[in-house]
Amino acid sequence: MPVKRNEKLLQGQHRPRYSEIEEILRKEIRSGVYKLGSRLPTEHELCDRFEVSRFTVRQALSRLREAGILDARPGIGTVVVSAADRVTFVHTLSSMEELLQYPAETYRQHLSVNRIEATPEQAVMLRCSPGQRWVRLKAMRLARPSSAPIASLDAYLLPKFAGVLDLPNPAGTAVVRQIEQLYNHRAAQAQIEIFVSRIDPQLSEPMMVEEGDPALIILRRYRGEDGVIFLVTYSVHPENRFTLNIELEKREPI
Repeated sequence: MPVKRNEKLLQGQHRPRYSEIEEILRKEIRSGVYKLGSRLPTEHELCDRFEVSRFTVRQALSRLREAGILDARPGIGTVVVSAADRVTFVHTLSSMEELLQYPAETYRQHLSVNRIEATPEQAVMLRCSPGQRWVRLKAMRLARPSSAPIASLDAYLLPKFAGVLDLPNPAGTAVVRQIEQLYNHRAAQAQIEIFVSRIDPQLSEPMMVEEGDPALIILRRYRGEDGVIFLVTYSVHPENRFTLNIELEKREPI
């Protein structure tokens, strides 16, 4: 349980109160008082507990969000997304047409399609509430001249858009484009996270690589014009099978 409201905040150390509160919350998250996927108390409750102003509480929460430990979600609250500082590269593209398109000679091979309810761990990635319903596609992306997969793909779609997975797709069109074409539901915003990891044991055989080999992970979240995330894709690319080339052009301000 959290320490009571009259607790001593690291007395004797001349530090800002928001920094002390940040450290207490960090320790409680690491110790499991607030578990992954759980909600933090409201700002009002934290103000009451620590006997500080809302401004002080917001500073502490802001620092934890910047560290990747917390995430603020409209309609849900402040959610624990990590027990430690997250080191990752997040890149937001300004043009949807430049959104990491795969070469035209690649295609998607479906392995399974299942309806799921998001676990607390999946909810962190999907930016949703635990228990929300999704359709999960597991697939491989391959290049036509080669039998070795370019990437493993997990795609999570809102159920109302799952019909695209039943359609033939000889051109290898990306799921986000299929949804746009079939349902006229456009992605108004895309967030992309790129980070390095290693091949999991369950992927080593189908990906034709060794367990623990380096891999490039690309996580994409697509929001519609209504602001709702309707598609999340998680791609695992073994080393030396995929090159990401981004060209940036400097423009003078108008």
